[in-house]
Amino acid sequence: MKVDFSLNSHFTISEMCVNICPICHGTAISQTSRGSIPLLHCSDCDAHFLQHVPSQYDLDAYYSDTYVMSNKENHASEHRRLFRIPEMYWLIVQLEKIGVSPSSSVLDIGCDKGYFLDQCRRFGYEAAGVEPSNSARAYCRNVGLNVYAHIKDVQKQYDVITMWHVLEHFTEPHALLNECNTKLKPGGIVCIRVPNFDSFWSRILGKYWIWFQPRNHYVHYSKKSLLSLIGQHGFESIQCKSRKPNDAQTFKTGLIADNILYKNFRYKQSLKKKLGRFYEHITGVELFLIARKK
Repeated sequence: MKVDFSLNSHFTISEMCVNICPICHGTAISQTSRGSIPLLHCSDCDAHFLQHVPSQYDLDAYYSDTYVMSNKENHASEHRRLFRIPEMYWLIVQLEKIGVSPSSSVLDIGCDKGYFLDQCRRFGYEAAGVEPSNSARAYCRNVGLNVYAHIKDVQKQYDVITMWHVLEHFTEPHALLNECNTKLKPGGIVCIRVPNFDSFWSRILGKYWIWFQPRNHYVHYSKKSLLSLIGQHGFESIQCKSRKPNDAQTFKTGLIADNILYKNFRYKQSLKKKLGRFYEHITGVELFLIARKK
């Protein structure tokens, strides 16, 4: 069976049928839904997931070619970099709080255009990334960042691996965690952020929740399922908490970014984009996990 997962109708991806839980490999699976969107639920680890998903191989090929930078996209990218600075500073502080010094090495998986890596570099970390998008990697190279196309291309071990809203895009999370284990030094740290599918706003809004994106998110995590996943790979949780990443400071910085980009480049986000930011600010709730490799 073929299904179109892209915004471009010419690109199709083969589907796979999931019969066991992709987190705990259990078979206590029941059918459920979010509105009209069918889901499967594992009662053993509390994971929700799509029954029909693309293969990870096809997804990697899709992400590598479908995202293209334009002049307008460059301005939009700079806008996002500016208004996410408070959030990135907060993330760096979390690393410092657990003893990760600025001389440490950080590998950011799914680094996109390298905003977080750039801030890490400015604070003295040795920073590298993994990003399948060809154009996003080109953007990173232009600003002097070291970014690989695939985690298998990484040849050294790092003190910290970060995944910011990346894990939910993987149809085979265990394969990714296996790779992370090999790329982490003994006692290394893994930091993960995923949408909290069990949050108040997720349950209330159902299929209208800002981070319920079945075209792009294939496994939906609760705290229980996320801890189950990392525990199976020998990671010991240091903290796992539900939080709103879009605080008042981030919201205010977004308004400042609006003003700066319009004043200098006449770049103006659409009303739909602005409303989306506000909706995310109100309803976006994530799980933030820090774990240590045993």
